[in-house]
Amino acid sequence: MLDVIARSEPSSAGGSADFGRLRADAAKAAGVLIEYYGDAALERAKLIELRSPHSHFARMVTAEIGRRGKPRPGS
Repeated sequence: MLDVIARSEPSSAGGSADFGRLRADAAKAAGVLIEYYGDAALERAKLIELRSPHSHFARMVTAEIGRRGKPRPGS
């Protein structure tokens, strides 16, 4: 999963990416990271960003995890 996020880049059709779909995919990836890593999800997302500094998708996933904050116990 982490490698998929690190390598993901938007496919461009005529120079413009489907930003809505990219954002939805980032939200799904963030959800998976939160579910799998719990409190360490933000740290993992930041590691992914470090591995792929040019990946806009990796930055979006990190931002989404940061927006959601810490998972609630029992969630």
